[in-house]
Amino acid sequence: MLKEILKELYTSKTYSKSSIGKSLNISENMVEDMVFQLIRMGYVEEDMGSPTCESKCRGCTVSNCNVTPIRMLSVTEKGKKVLNK
Repeated sequence: MLKEILKELYTSKTYSKSSIGKSLNISENMVEDMVFQLIRMGYVEEDMGSPTCESKCRGCTVSNCNVTPIRMLSVTEKGKKVLNK
């Protein structure tokens, strides 16, 4: 199942627990747990983006901006090797 999720992450343009879950007929919680395992194993990297508003509005005066960084996942070279086997 880990390899199937890795393949879904590699081929999809966006990370969506619900779409991966539907595609593989598993729950979103299971997808999240398996993605965590893939990260831990070094097959996937996680990037939470910038914690600042650098690209959103570039200088608003709101001191408590609630812009949430986007969680991005990418398959590492190690992960690509697994997919090519």
